[in-house]
Amino acid sequence: MKRLLLLVTAIIMAAATGVSAKGGPTVAERFGKQDTIVVKMANGAKMVLYLENMQQLQAFQNYSLDSLMRVLNKYAQQVEKMENTGELKSNEMTVTMSPSATGDTTKTEKITITVQETTKDGKTTKERHEVRINKNFKIDVEIEEDGENTKVDVNVPDKAERNSTRAANEEKHYKATKFNFDVDLGLNNFVNADDNEVPDLKTTGSKYVSLNMHLNSQIGGRKSPFYLTSGFEFAFNNYMFDDNIRVQDINGVTSFVEETELNYEKSKLTHSSVNIPLMAVLKYKRENGKDGFKIGAGGFGGYRLGSHTKLKYELDGNTEKDKTKDNFNLSDFQYGLEGVIGYGGLDLFVKYNMNDLFKDNRGPKVNVISFGLRLLN
Repeated sequence: MKRLLLLVTAIIMAAATGVSAKGGPTVAERFGKQDTIVVKMANGAKMVLYLENMQQLQAFQNYSLDSLMRVLNKYAQQVEKMENTGELKSNEMTVTMSPSATGDTTKTEKITITVQETTKDGKTTKERHEVRINKNFKIDVEIEEDGENTKVDVNVPDKAERNSTRAANEEKHYKATKFNFDVDLGLNNFVNADDNEVPDLKTTGSKYVSLNMHLNSQIGGRKSPFYLTSGFEFAFNNYMFDDNIRVQDINGVTSFVEETELNYEKSKLTHSSVNIPLMAVLKYKRENGKDGFKIGAGGFGGYRLGSHTKLKYELDGNTEKDKTKDNFNLSDFQYGLEGVIGYGGLDLFVKYNMNDLFKDNRGPKVNVISFGLRLLN
């Protein structure tokens, strides 16, 4: 029981003060230069706090003492029971307490305590207790008894050791290729067009929307900033005309015709496609581990899924909406270049269709450029 009280005291002091050392000085020697606060309980028990500065005392209010004491009490009961039954004479014992075992269902910490006991010449006893909280924090306590003399040695890993352990755990579960879903929201515009054949577009009405299922493969290990991005993109292109224009197929050739008898509130051409991108991307992390600067470029190829026109106008006091499904001589296959640039959670994209919007000699020569924001990336 004496060893058990020493162990519990050592764990509380190590956890509360963040001691960092390996071997050598005893607990009393390590804490000798620190300020000490002794809290006397009504039942005669004492709680000793070893503090280096006022900041530690202020931070102490964030600790859940009732949860800590329930954990230690549970552990003490199990260890004492095993001592009384003789199960701790030799070998090793491991006690694991999940939140359900401690009665505190609001916490997610998992505490594992390993006890090793060795006996020398029947008089000297040495115990080693390893306390693990989750997977990243560990406290080693060694208790050595030689007759009436007892020595307690506490070792708490420093920040570098904890980071090393955390990095090892991350490496263990590392996956080079990850799936993510993101959405492109932007605008379309016509480029490289003959002004006499192609009308102007309404900027706000010519929207671009793409639902992207991307596979991001990290090349060169978990610290490498280099990624290859592929997957599938389901894109929806809208071209809303600024003038009183409708799309018409005349003798197998698509033309933009100006309407003189009706006044269109809305006139647009829409087509959808599925695209497969392939981009090389550089992603950098900030010092705090969050996303930093990103830049990428590559190409894409795709196939048109469907297309239609939509007209909205007033006729005899009624609102009419005409929707016509047709291929309108649009190119079935498309290909082009795309790029992305961003910082933190803000990404911008741009896509340029290198193919003509319409088939050769079946419509005006014009290319499409799309640009905007990439969300949920």
